[in-house]
Amino acid sequence: MPYEGILDTNLFIRYLHDGTPEEKEKFRNLIKKAKKKGTTFYIPFIVVVEMVYVLERVYGLPKARVREMVESILTLPVEVENLDVVFTALALYEEENLKFGDALVLAYARVRGIKPVYTFDRDFRRFEEAKIL
Repeated sequence: MPYEGILDTNLFIRYLHDGTPEEKEKFRNLIKKAKKKGTTFYIPFIVVVEMVYVLERVYGLPKARVREMVESILTLPVEVENLDVVFTALALYEEENLKFGDALVLAYARVRGIKPVYTFDRDFRRFEEAKIL
């Protein structure tokens, strides 16, 4: 399927949280156009990382709400880089109360089967995939 383009973090933040009605409408129209054409947008992995950071750290949203918002973009005509890692990381982030960066490292270990995760971070001690040095 051809790509309509790449979507940047600020589009999602404004659509999901603090955009003006005009900005939200522009985003919706962009999505409608892609659906009509049968195209999709590409979302680089870093966009997901930035989205989680802004929603949690800048806007102070709880992890469950951040996860819900980020997962909601997957109903759009998009292809997310490392989607399997993203889903696993979002679950670990919320359910295990991890920082998103730590959740991503652990998600890569689980999804890609690359173990152990060597770390000095004691937050990993409860995970069998990790080896604390």
